[in-house]
Amino acid sequence: MTPRVIFFDINETLLDMQAIKTGLAAVLNGDETLVDLWFANLLHHSLVDTMSSQFHDFIDIGAAALTMVAHGKGIVLDKAKAKDTIKQHITRLPAHEDVIPTLKALQSAGVTLVALSNSSKAGLDAQLEYANIRTYFSHVLSVESIRTYKPHAAVYHWACQQANVKNKDAMMVAAHGWDVSGAKATGMQTTFVKRAGKMMYPLGLMPDHTVASLNELIGIVTK
Repeated sequence: MTPRVIFFDINETLLDMQAIKTGLAAVLNGDETLVDLWFANLLHHSLVDTMSSQFHDFIDIGAAALTMVAHGKGIVLDKAKAKDTIKQHITRLPAHEDVIPTLKALQSAGVTLVALSNSSKAGLDAQLEYANIRTYFSHVLSVESIRTYKPHAAVYHWACQQANVKNKDAMMVAAHGWDVSGAKATGMQTTFVKRAGKMMYPLGLMPDHTVASLNELIGIVTK
C-alpha cells in the first residue's frame, strides 16, 4: 500500500552524526567509540523517563548520560559542561548526501513528509534549519509536545493524528530498529535505513522495507 504520509526520524536517519562524535570525543579523552555508548545510554534513559512517568528535555538526558559514560571510564565531567558540549554540536549536523535529493523527489511526487523526533522542538527546528531541509516537511513534530519518548505507541498514534492520517496509510522511516519496531506495532508501514553500523533489532518487528540508501525510498513510494 502506498503511504499517504511519510514520517522521518532525524538523528542518524537524516543527519550525519560524525560532527557530534568528534565534538563529544573531545571531552571523553578523544575516544569516539564512547560516543556510540553515550547515544545508546541517551536512548535508554529516555525510555526510563517514559516508563517511570517522568519527562526531561532530551539534551538534559543526554548530558546526564554523558556524565555517566565519562564516570564509567574514570573521566571527571560535570553536567553543565556536558550539556554545553552537546548543545554546541547537536544542532550543527549536516544531512547525509542522499537526504535532500530524496526529500525533494518525494515532495514533488505529492507525498506529505513529516519530521518526528525525540529532540526538543527548539532543538529540532534548529537541526532542520542548519541542514537546510526544513522546507520539505509539512509538520515538524517533537515528542516534547506529549512528553513521551519514542518508541512508545502513544507517540506514533499522536503523530498520525497530527498529520490527519490513519496509521496504516503512514510510513515510519528510521535507521533505528527500535523506532521501526515501535511504529510497526501500531500498524504503520515501516522502512529501515541501513546507515553505517546499523542493523535491525533481531527480535523486533521486521520492517516492510529495508534500504541501503534513502534514494531507494523513491522507487518504493512512487511505484
